[in-house]
Amino acid sequence: MQNFSNILYSLLQQRGITQRALAEMAHTTEATISRYLTNSDRMPRVDLVASIAKALNVSTDYLLGLTSIPNHQSFTEEVENLISCYSKATDNDLKVIWAVLDKYNDSNVKIAASGQDKWNQKDSTDRQKAIKKFEGK
Repeated sequence: MQNFSNILYSLLQQRGITQRALAEMAHTTEATISRYLTNSDRMPRVDLVASIAKALNVSTDYLLGLTSIPNHQSFTEEVENLISCYSKATDNDLKVIWAVLDKYNDSNVKIAASGQDKWNQKDSTDRQKAIKKFEGK
């Protein structure tokens, strides 16, 4: 896992942004940015992390090394509600949800069951049984 210093350095290199330019965009000093780049143990205040993330158009989680996804994704209220409901579903309900999603997956990519890295036939069969039970068949 990368640390703040490495991630910040990499972002500056990728974007061709100088320390001075970042300092101006993040409303801090060039010396402050330099300290974070040269001292990997040093962490900025929360408000500065937010300012740097905004200036570089990345999420604070990405900047802090908590995710490998650089940007936040904005979801509609409907999608947020689906995510909330999904997170509360039981294991059996998740099998039904994934079986339904399999019906609409037209990319020919097999969808893995929740918590698994790859699709397998047994999960698919279990999901189909769960949806049939759910539908009363």
